[in-house]
Amino acid sequence: MSWHLPASASSTLSLSPEQPRYALTAASSYWHATEPLTLQALLALNPPFQAADDEPSLHFGYTQSDTWLTTRLHNASPRPTTWMVTFEYPFLDHVTLYTLREQFSDVQHSGSAVPVAERALAHRQAVFPLTLAGGETVTLYSQVSAAGSKVLNYSAMRPEAFYTQNDRHNFWLATYFGMLLALGIYNLLLFLGLKERVFLHYTLFTFGFTLAILTFNGMGTLMFWSFLGEHTARLVAIGFTFASAMATLFAQSFLNTGRYSPGWHRTLSLFRIGCWLVLAAVIVIPTQLALLLMDITGFIASLLLLLCGIYCSWRRVPSARLFVLAWSIFLLGAAVFALRNMSILPANFITLHGIQIGSAIEMLLLSFALASRFNKLKWQKERAQAETVAMLKKQEAALEAKVALRTQALERLANHDTLTGLLNRHGLVHRATTALERSQRDHIPFALIMCDLDRFKPINDKYGHEAGDFVLQQVAKRLEHIARESDHCARFGGDEFIVLLEDIQQPKTLEEVCNRIVQTVSSPIKLPCGAMVNVGVSVGVSLSSEDNNTLEDLLREADRQMYAEKSRQTARFYGYGSA
Repeated sequence: MSWHLPASASSTLSLSPEQPRYALTAASSYWHATEPLTLQALLALNPPFQAADDEPSLHFGYTQSDTWLTTRLHNASPRPTTWMVTFEYPFLDHVTLYTLREQFSDVQHSGSAVPVAERALAHRQAVFPLTLAGGETVTLYSQVSAAGSKVLNYSAMRPEAFYTQNDRHNFWLATYFGMLLALGIYNLLLFLGLKERVFLHYTLFTFGFTLAILTFNGMGTLMFWSFLGEHTARLVAIGFTFASAMATLFAQSFLNTGRYSPGWHRTLSLFRIGCWLVLAAVIVIPTQLALLLMDITGFIASLLLLLCGIYCSWRRVPSARLFVLAWSIFLLGAAVFALRNMSILPANFITLHGIQIGSAIEMLLLSFALASRFNKLKWQKERAQAETVAMLKKQEAALEAKVALRTQALERLANHDTLTGLLNRHGLVHRATTALERSQRDHIPFALIMCDLDRFKPINDKYGHEAGDFVLQQVAKRLEHIARESDHCARFGGDEFIVLLEDIQQPKTLEEVCNRIVQTVSSPIKLPCGAMVNVGVSVGVSLSSEDNNTLEDLLREADRQMYAEKSRQTARFYGYGSA
């Protein structure tokens, strides 16, 4: 089947493996659908896609309809290359990526409302692995549905660059949420020890805010509540609205407005009643309207609290000035967040993360203000503070352990193939470099075996890609079983595998390994459906020497031998050429 592409499709973006990241916006076009469409219906309709010349043009604010993006990509490398198509904004309900090739298309799903098990990649953002054959050109169609603001900037990144960036983002997110968790626990302990409600109000404010930010950033749905599905966006509205209500209660307690400013006390009490009504409404009204109410409520709450703090500062209420400073910073971040959601401000690093930066500074300052506010109770709090410090250290250690475990998991993900568990290209380069250094130092040959499966495509065509994936997994297990303890196995891409052999003392060893590979891989494989299939394998071998001492040299030689072997097998299979 060939695909008819709209005449307005965007120009082709050529991807080179030497460049780690490409912004896809400038090479994309977009169109807002008036009703849900399938890809086939879209292609048949051939709508007028509009070119997106810069990033702000892919910031659409709150829209009811689905948005379609299209991009043409070309692999400038003669070899297969894998890219990660990444949508930078994590708060998108459904993102479907269609990859149109010459004869077929691939479909992948992701988004904050999609269960983690059904996403193309288990990640807080919408991320789609995309493997392009050498010189291949494909057309991408992305269908985006979101109840919240649509910020559709996306890019293609090499896996190494993607996981490096992911590690950096996870570090800062873990630090940020660790700080929120520590502050919440700290003030909860102060409440339990001192029985002062202001600490409880602050803790509840932190809880509501953390709940919303966790969901908004995709971390909450990734780790805790992906089962919410379509209700994920509603949880953001609930969290922020609850935080607005608790912020007014905290301000009344902290500034003691009942004593120093009865007028503002009544105003904040009335507004808090409005917050509870809005909170009840966002549970039942349409999600997009709930998010709009959340933006308006949060903006008004921040403004009212700032004005109340300024008035109390003028009246010389204790710690009011520090309150004003803290809330001014938070108000700025909240205002930027709300105005960006409503598409009044462009989407960039500051507008996307302003509320997190502002909230981190604001909560730290408010914590200092609370300590100053109740310094006169120091003699009552000494024991509680000692216990709190111990608890915080324990929490910090737990957070560090979690970060370390997450880092190890990400390192494995960066170096191993997700389907087979073998080394991926990145892991292969690392292991081969180390092995070659040992080989040159100890003057012991080092061998590379390239294995390419034969008759694999008919299995995919007849039994489906799931059966093909099962065959690849079985071949990987067989290669690992054959390999010695000092050997390394890798999936090079598609149905190609690499085996690295160190310490080749006898040529006979290499020959025996190759024979075992051919015999073992060629053994019948029983599919989950019960069918028995056979795949063959073409093997190419290269041995390190003074003139053949880099991974590129070894791969080139093994590739040449492997294709020579495949040609001989093809000749025998079809009955031409020499026997």
